Amino acid sequence: MGNKKVSIVVATYNQEKYIRKTLESIVSQKADFEFEAIVGDDCSTDGNAEIIREFAEKYPDIIVPVFREKNLGMTGNTLDIMMRAQGEYIAFIEGDDYWLDEKKLQKQVDFLDSHPDYVACFGLCHIVDAEGNRQEKLEQWSGFMKEGGEYTLKMFQDYLLPGQTATSMYRRVAYGALQQKLMAANIDISQMIDRSQVLCMLAVGKMYNLGEYLAAYRYVLTEGSGSWSSQNDFYSKDNVLKYMAGMKDMEKTAKVLGLDLNFDDRRKYELYKLEACADKFSKEDYKVILNQLIEDSYDKKGLKRIHSTRHLRGLILKLKGRI
Repeated sequence: MGNKKVSIVVATYNQEKYIRKTLESIVSQKADFEFEAIVGDDCSTDGNAEIIREFAEKYPDIIVPVFREKNLGMTGNTLDIMMRAQGEYIAFIEGDDYWLDEKKLQKQVDFLDSHPDYVACFGLCHIVDAEGNRQEKLEQWSGFMKEGGEYTLKMFQDYLLPGQTATSMYRRVAYGALQQKLMAANIDISQMIDRSQVLCMLAVGKMYNLGEYLAAYRYVLTEGSGSWSSQNDFYSKDNVLKYMAGMKDMEKTAKVLGLDLNFDDRRKYELYKLEACADKFSKEDYKVILNQLIEDSYDKKGLKRIHSTRHLRGLILKLKGRI
């Protein structure tokens, strides 16, 4: 099969509705180098694996199938695929997303080859629904860069990512440098994917967004749809607490990596959101979330004071409305 310039990591589970579109966008890439797509099916119970087999038989020089005998979960599946990657660069795409630009890989390789001080580059993305219809209003409020340029730690602190996962490409050698830093700091390497991966890579080198639309991110809020967003974007107690714990973990990781990261502005935003959506939670769950926000904050007294002031103002407005 020869040496591969790029290894594409495709983690997928129960995505028979979408995986064909994903794989078609991969095999249609036009590049002056060889690339492989390692597709890890995480013991799917639908027709996902059959579609992957079909593509592996048709494109044996590109598609490398991995079929699990037991479910590893999104993180375990992704990390195992990454360990199998042999390319100089690693690109990521989940089984419900797809690439828009047939020269996506070529453009990113050209950039990284000519900019050795950068460890990763990204692009812009369309947000689409289950049928592939573009959702431009959602794109305006997405947590991804809206134009090309340098990515900074301040952007990360503002909870802005350099690009959606399907637009990303990293240097594989950067993972070696990152692994040494994490092991020296006794940080669990197995959790370094997605947002945490971006943070850690900032400690290794620079990142850039090309400013071109490279991929489509499928955003579906229907449970059981097979879309990753359907499992992770519901505003619930468990998801909010998981999200808050993730922020705290990233602050701790940043500290040991020598990066100055503080999410307190984000915690204020989450406080306002919690207050606005109070009717979605029981009094007990609301209190649990509020207390955790305060506990995690670097300025506990300040966040308490903000909440108390806003709560008092709300009570006064209610009383005035009754008079």
